[in-house]
Amino acid sequence: MVTKIVAVYENGVLKPKKKLNLPEGMEVELIIKPSIKELLKAFENVEVKEDVERALKEGRERKIWE
Repeated sequence: MVTKIVAVYENGVLKPKKKLNLPEGMEVELIIKPSIKELLKAFENVEVKEDVERALKEGRERKIWE
């Protein structure tokens, strides 16, 4: 079973925003990544020095993502 959840890190503990339907004591594996909201906040004051659309198009043409 794969389940995507949103959690908040408080006082050294990850706290799910919604109740989880898991048996007590079940061990799970986590992949931690920031939410898009946090990423946008981190870059909100960054000055753009080139046309973003053009840079993305050039990147796709060069296939730098593969």
